[in-house]
Amino acid sequence: MHPVSPHDLAHLPVKIAFNSANLVGRVTGYHFAMESWGQQHEKTVAATTEKEWAAICAEIAAAGYEAVEVWLAHCDPRATDERRARALRRILDDHGLMPIGLAGALTEGSARVCQWMGIPAANGGLWGTTLADVRRITAETGLRFNYENHPEKSLQEIVDRIEGGSPGIGLCVDTGWLGTQGIDAAAAVRTLTPLVRHVHLKDVRAPGAHDTCPLGQGCVPIRGVIAALRETGYQGWYSWEDEPEDRNPMEIAREMRDLIARELAL
Repeated sequence: MHPVSPHDLAHLPVKIAFNSANLVGRVTGYHFAMESWGQQHEKTVAATTEKEWAAICAEIAAAGYEAVEVWLAHCDPRATDERRARALRRILDDHGLMPIGLAGALTEGSARVCQWMGIPAANGGLWGTTLADVRRITAETGLRFNYENHPEKSLQEIVDRIEGGSPGIGLCVDTGWLGTQGIDAAAAVRTLTPLVRHVHLKDVRAPGAHDTCPLGQGCVPIRGVIAALRETGYQGWYSWEDEPEDRNPMEIAREMRDLIARELAL
């Protein structure tokens, strides 16, 4: 196991991570339909050899990132035993990348992968699990779980999903899905402050759909979100997320990291 130590975190100038779910379209040449996400997941599981993971990590590091939120499809427990998990972690280390979270649900299988890879938290929905099981797993393993909002149309619905939260269970605010549901993301993070433990910083073109776009080009008040998080004393990670259906997000990866860093420095 590779625990994430305070020393590891201290060397990072800002807590900005690359969410490898951005690469959902990679296996089909960055052309897919959002409703086929499950198919893309399965294709990614099959395509993610250690060689492919090394190529992905090289691109992420070249874009200036030092931390990664690892998408479940890149380390799916159905295809990842302890040997493979440790190999994936070594590849991350070889490229100077720290795994700061798992983009996916916390289950018995994903918990094992997190422990083998030294990933401290899972950030996702209650897909294939229950809140009761998540509570048990966090208590038994010391891993954390942050619920990621998707279909909820109100902040109360989001809070209710985790029954008010607990020391090991909080919220991963997905700003793009707030935008899709027509919720003011900047106001939302202020209201949800006590429970916000992780952020998926994402923009979408307009409410009513989930058409992701570069930060600052959609309906989500990205600058306002970051300002609100800073004002409320948020100390967690900003995981850049953009899962385009018709373009390669790596082409703007460095630009997005620099944009977030500038806003955090204001």
